[in-house]
Amino acid sequence: MGLRTIADHIMDIAQNAVKAGAKNIRIYIEEIPGKIFKFVVEDDGPGMDEETLSKVFDPFFTTRDPKVRKVGLGLPFLKQSAEATGGYVKLKTKPGKGTRVEALFHLDHVDCQPIGDLPSTFSTLIFSEGSVNWYIRRKKGEDEYEVTSDAVKKVLGDTWGNPVIMKEVMSIIEELERGLNDSSL
Repeated sequence: MGLRTIADHIMDIAQNAVKAGAKNIRIYIEEIPGKIFKFVVEDDGPGMDEETLSKVFDPFFTTRDPKVRKVGLGLPFLKQSAEATGGYVKLKTKPGKGTRVEALFHLDHVDCQPIGDLPSTFSTLIFSEGSVNWYIRRKKGEDEYEVTSDAVKKVLGDTWGNPVIMKEVMSIIEELERGLNDSSL
């Protein structure tokens, strides 16, 4: 599966929300450099009933067609990865109201995965799922930035999906990320 970085986990949870039918997905990331990395993915998808919720951390459970995939490793891997650092995963859901996944990692723990490429994750989500309204807020220390698919679409207009433009948007997100890194020194 390849969930080697925290960014991979964010991508997996967000893609699960898309596959479940969410139309609005919010991603909040808060980092205390060298100490804590917390992310929340909230969606307005169908949510889960109590029976499904009780099984989501079982690696042999999936809501997908068994002909496609017989296991669902994303949430169990996320839970294992976060807890290995002394962190946690919390999941709240309600049928018809959506789902909220929160994960916290202790960055200073020897077993913590690298954060990974957040700008690439954000731009991939925004461009690969154009029918979804994305809101992403990234905070590091005292600095933060926001990216929304609506803002990107307003700026791009009918050039949406053009690979050159997509690369430019990713470069802008990378610059925003570097700005956070520069101010945290």
